[in-house]
Amino acid sequence: MGRVLEEGVAFNRWCDGRFKRNKNILLAMTGMTGSGKSYTSLRICELYYQDKFKKPFPIENVCFSISELMKLLTSKTLKRGEIIILEEAGTSLNSLDYQNKVSKLFTFILQSFRSMNIGLIFTLPVLTMLNKSARMLLHAHYVTSGIDFYLETCKIKPLYHQLNQERGKSYWKFQRIKVNGEIHTMKRLNFKIPSKELRKFYEMKKNKFVFDLSEDFVNQLNEIERDHQRKMARDDLSDVEQDIFEDVVESGLTPTQSAEKRGRTKSSTYDGLKRIKNKGFPIEKWIRYREIKSPKRIDVDKRKIQKKEQKNRTFS
Repeated sequence: MGRVLEEGVAFNRWCDGRFKRNKNILLAMTGMTGSGKSYTSLRICELYYQDKFKKPFPIENVCFSISELMKLLTSKTLKRGEIIILEEAGTSLNSLDYQNKVSKLFTFILQSFRSMNIGLIFTLPVLTMLNKSARMLLHAHYVTSGIDFYLETCKIKPLYHQLNQERGKSYWKFQRIKVNGEIHTMKRLNFKIPSKELRKFYEMKKNKFVFDLSEDFVNQLNEIERDHQRKMARDDLSDVEQDIFEDVVESGLTPTQSAEKRGRTKSSTYDGLKRIKNKGFPIEKWIRYREIKSPKRIDVDKRKIQKKEQKNRTFS
């Protein structure tokens, strides 16, 4: 059978039907890496915005984390009928956290944003990354089969969720659409790749997200390494040095407070700190800052200022 509908018409009709009935849209776009999940999602939204709003799809509506998505949802900038894309948020979460957060997110959208009639398309490798309760909330499931770079098209299998509430069973069915008085079953949809400008903005935002994620990962590794070095170095401390270390570094006491607590002199405490520093602990700045900012030192400074002011009043 030849082409029945123009690109994007089937999806746009389905969206319009749901939004007119005061409903939201939760659509999962699944497929392995390189199958065209992201580009298909972008192209679907690009065509929808051209038809619905007569404007380009805003790259701000593409989110790479659930926290970013929640900020957008609560920003009060979304209009009725808008669509958001959530790009593989599972990459930054473990499986259980991802399932729990997505389930809560779906419930939040269905309950809190019903009057807004917004749509959410999110991409993930396989649908089983979601638990059963999350899958029951889906309205549609698009399965990507790959990109034809010669024709510059993405092929998908569109499935729509039908729930039998009496039996508690769900079914996935193809969309049936009426064209020129005839009913057609849409078993496959073809979408071109997004416009060059939209691809450019998407890749820029994606690269920034990947860079920030990598930088955060490196910082976490460095912190783990520093903690390991500190623990290794601590094994070389004497009993007295370990007491000082626990007071000053771990508990946040000043050297003066540590000395008073242990019944030792302040000079012996500072000598112990010097030995700890020589064993690989860069703690001198911490000590000086805490000593200067300690409540006891602040009280001393206040008394000095008050005494100076009183002296000035006496001579004036």
